[in-house]
Amino acid sequence: MKNSKCIGLIILGVVFLLPFSAFADDPGVEELVELGIIQMYESNFSSAIEYFNEAIELNTEDPEAFYARGYCYYTAENYDQAISDYSRAIELDPEYADAIFERGVCYYYLGNYDQSITDLSGMIELNPEYYDAYYWRGSSFYDNGDYEQAVSDLSIFLEISPVVYDAYYWRGLSYESLEDYEQAAADLSVFIEANPADAHGFFWRGYTLGKLMKYEEAISDFSRVIELLPGDADAFYWRGRNYLSLEYYEEAISDLSGVIGIDPDDSDAFYWRGFAYFSIGNYDEAIADMSEVIEYYPDDDHALYWRGHSYFYMENYDAAISDFSSVIELYPDDADALYMRGRCYYSTDAYTRAISDFSLVIELSPDDADALYWRGSCSGSIEDYEEAISDYSRVLELEPEDADALRWRGYCYSMLDNFDPALSDFERALELYPEYAEVYLLRSQVYDYMGDTAKAEADYARAMELDPSLAN
Repeated sequence: MKNSKCIGLIILGVVFLLPFSAFADDPGVEELVELGIIQMYESNFSSAIEYFNEAIELNTEDPEAFYARGYCYYTAENYDQAISDYSRAIELDPEYADAIFERGVCYYYLGNYDQSITDLSGMIELNPEYYDAYYWRGSSFYDNGDYEQAVSDLSIFLEISPVVYDAYYWRGLSYESLEDYEQAAADLSVFIEANPADAHGFFWRGYTLGKLMKYEEAISDFSRVIELLPGDADAFYWRGRNYLSLEYYEEAISDLSGVIGIDPDDSDAFYWRGFAYFSIGNYDEAIADMSEVIEYYPDDDHALYWRGHSYFYMENYDAAISDFSSVIELYPDDADALYMRGRCYYSTDAYTRAISDFSLVIELSPDDADALYWRGSCSGSIEDYEEAISDYSRVLELEPEDADALRWRGYCYSMLDNFDPALSDFERALELYPEYAEVYLLRSQVYDYMGDTAKAEADYARAMELDPSLAN
C-alpha cells in the first residue's frame, strides 16, 4: 500500500543536484558518478551500481556515491545492502537528511519499526518540513502499535498532502485500532472514493461499520470485497458475522460454509456457524460444528457451553452436564454454565445438585431472577415450600409481572393450606395472562379444598376449554 515511487523521484532529484565540487580532486570519480546517474534515470540499476562501485573504489570518503548506490539497492529491494550504504553516507555526513530518511524507509520494509522511527524522527529534527517523513513515521508507528502517534503524524502529512490517499487508509486503520470507528469509516471512505477497486479499503470500512452496528452497510462493503476477490475467506467470514448480527441465520450459514470450504481448519467459522445453527434450532448441526472447534481447542469454554446448550435442548442431559462441567472446571465462577447445569440437574430430578448450582449463581449475581426461579422450583419439587416461596417472592420483587412465579408461589401457598395468598397470586397471574389454563386448574383445586364447589367447577371447565390435555 505504501507509495514507493515517490521515494525514487525524491532521490533522483537529489542526486542530480549533487555538488560535483566534491570530486574536483579526482575527475574520474565525477565522471563515474555521472554515468551511474544516467543509468539510474534509465532504470538500469545494475549498471549504475557498477559505476558507483568504481567511483567508491576511487574515493571511499564520498557520501553521495554511497547514497546513490544505496538507492539502487533499495530499488532492487535489497534493503540490508541499501541500509549499509545509507549508513556509510550518514557516517561521512551525519546530517545527510535524505540518507537518514531513506534508511528509515528501508528499516520500515524490514519490519524494524523502532529503528525506522528513530531515523525518521532524526529526519524531522533536521527538517521539520520534510513531510514525507511524517507519512512513513506514521506508518511505522501504526505497525509498531502506537496508534495515537500514527494518527498524529499522518494528520500532519495530510494537512500538506491531502491527495495522498494511502495516508487516509493508514490513518483510518489507526483510528480503527483506537476503536474510533466513526473517524476510521470517514477516512476509509475518502480512500475508497479515490480507489474504488481496492478491496482492502472496502474490507476495513466494512469491519468498522460492523463495529458501529451498521450491519447492512457492512454487508454491502464485504460483498464488494467478494466481487473484487471472490476467494477472500476473511470477507465471507465477516459478512457472515454481520448477517448473524441481523439474525439472518441462513445467509450467515451460507457465508461461513464458504469460509470452511476455503479453509477447512478455520475454527472460528465452525464456531459461528454452529451458533447460527443453534439459533435456528438445528441442534445436531450445532453440535457437529462445536465439536469441530473442541477438537482443535479442547478447552474452548464457549464451544463447550454452546454444545452443552444444544445437548440440553435435545434432552441429552448427561452429555450437556458433561460439557457444562468442563466449562466450570475451567472457570468455576461461570454463572451461565452453572445455571445451565442446574437446569439439567432439575430436568433429571437431581434437585439437590440443581439447588447447589443455582445457589452458586445467586452468590455471584444476587438479582438473577432466572436462578432464583429455578431454585424455587427445585425447593418446591422436594416439598420445601417455605424456601420455594422465599425464592419466588424475590423473583416477583425483581419482576412483578412474572406470571409463572405467581403461579408456582400460589401453588406452594396452597400446599401449606395458606389459601388466601394462593388465590391472590392466581388472580394476579390471570390478570397478566387471562388464558393461563394451568392457573385455572390450580385455582379450581384450591376452591375445591375450600368447599366452594361452584367456583371450583367453573375454573376446571375453563381450564379444560383452554387446554383439554390437562384432563390427563
